[in-house]
Amino acid sequence: MKKNHIAALLLAATISVPALAESIATVNGKSIDKTDLDNAVAVVVQNSNGNVQDSPALRQQVKDTLINREVILQEAQNRKLDQQPAFIKRMEEVRQDMLREALFADLVKNIQISDAQLQERYNQTQSKFAGTKDIHARQITVGSEADALKIIDSLKKGAKFDELAKTRSLDPVAKQNGGDMGWGNLARMEPQLADILKDLKKGQFSSKPMQTRVGWIIFKVEDIRDAKLPPLAEVKPQIERQLQEEAIAKAVDDLRSKAKIQ
Repeated sequence: MKKNHIAALLLAATISVPALAESIATVNGKSIDKTDLDNAVAVVVQNSNGNVQDSPALRQQVKDTLINREVILQEAQNRKLDQQPAFIKRMEEVRQDMLREALFADLVKNIQISDAQLQERYNQTQSKFAGTKDIHARQITVGSEADALKIIDSLKKGAKFDELAKTRSLDPVAKQNGGDMGWGNLARMEPQLADILKDLKKGQFSSKPMQTRVGWIIFKVEDIRDAKLPPLAEVKPQIERQLQEEAIAKAVDDLRSKAKIQ
């Protein structure tokens, strides 16, 4: 009984008395709480996809970052940079952005997407894909038409497309994956790109480069298949998000229609 009484007193104490903040460092009299460190470490670990674990070394690194941040903030305030017109204007823009996002989040709370709506949109999307083709393609991007024609000539002579993409393409990603674009549906591509790829058979590359704002591009079709949507369960989050965005857009239109605009 006595032990139970003591335990009850300890529990009451923890409930009634707030925990004192634990400081990990003080910068010019300004304390940095341990909770700030814990939260920052948790974010780093969570965003590392399992590559980083909580450790004394990580905590020291994050602690140094928090200290540096506080030093920077204090110096900026000492110089009264937060009172400059440009800063005040930017803060107002950020406030407006946050308000807009807060409104959208509040609207989403009241948007109910039914299973019937999800199924209907899925069926509509499926009908659009019916009879279309998926294309697995590669690309090589160069800076001039002359360079593109030289690459096409090399391909005609038997050069490997993926090796040329790694050594000649201006696209840094292509240098890693051999220009692999993955799978794409012809019906959802830019018309200019779709017009080129739809005429290529499996294993063929484009005989003429396509000019774009980023350079001249040569394509190769690796494979072709009949378009097939993933099961509804796999694309449900994307469809739900799409329906939410449409509902938000409608809500904004309704607000605009009710507003007095001169």
